[in-house]
Amino acid sequence: MRQTVFFTQFTVFQIGIQLSTELLLKLATVGLVLIVTYVIARVLGGFVSKTLGKISPSVAQQGKQIVAWLTWLTGILIALNQLGAELVILLVIVSLGGVILAVALRDILSNVASNRVITSYRPFKMGDWIEVGKHFGRVVDITWMDTILMTPDNEVVHIPNSKITQTIVTNKTAPGGTRISVPVTLNRALDIVDVERIFMEIGAELGEELIPDSKPEVRLISMDSNSMKVALLLRINNPAKGKLLASEVRKKIKTKLDVRQEQDNKATTNRL
Repeated sequence: MRQTVFFTQFTVFQIGIQLSTELLLKLATVGLVLIVTYVIARVLGGFVSKTLGKISPSVAQQGKQIVAWLTWLTGILIALNQLGAELVILLVIVSLGGVILAVALRDILSNVASNRVITSYRPFKMGDWIEVGKHFGRVVDITWMDTILMTPDNEVVHIPNSKITQTIVTNKTAPGGTRISVPVTLNRALDIVDVERIFMEIGAELGEELIPDSKPEVRLISMDSNSMKVALLLRINNPAKGKLLASEVRKKIKTKLDVRQEQDNKATTNRL
């Protein structure tokens, strides 16, 4: 009886040692798999970053992150399989979890993905004046979720990144400045040569607001029996000042034409 009990205890002890050894071997294998995964992720990430770096640093960073995520996902699945988990079941769980997470976070993921597109292809940068739909302003920040604009009226507008990638974006900031047109309707009886001279004088007075080496232009847009529409074209430094400068131009035109009319009236009176 004692021999039977002793044999049983010895057998259990052997099984325990065997199980401990197998567990240690599995843990060691898992550790080795994770180390190899880390090395492979670093090597592949460096290769992708170097290759795509010739295109754009932002694209290179994005590619490096994607490769790292995929490498670690593969390594973790292999490590779990070494611990006895069924690889097919793990893949199904990961797939279902990914689908559920993607549906739940679709708006957030859409904005994050759009952020990567914006920072990679750079249709605009910080400080640029852009127009998105009905919104116009200077880009003050580009976050994971939205692009923040400061309007000329000092209003802060948050535009979701996904909307920007799906909408036509007009970048008003360019090396050649922004051209504005200030149309004015005048009496056709006025001398067009005098009108052009007055317009050019006003353009010269606004020289500090214009792009260096740019010159004002005067265009006759239309004419009928009673009036004519003339426009002053200016290339300005700051797109935000477009409306303000247009207002200043109209006020200066009105003032100069009034002065000219008064001079003509005095000249007529003196002749009489």
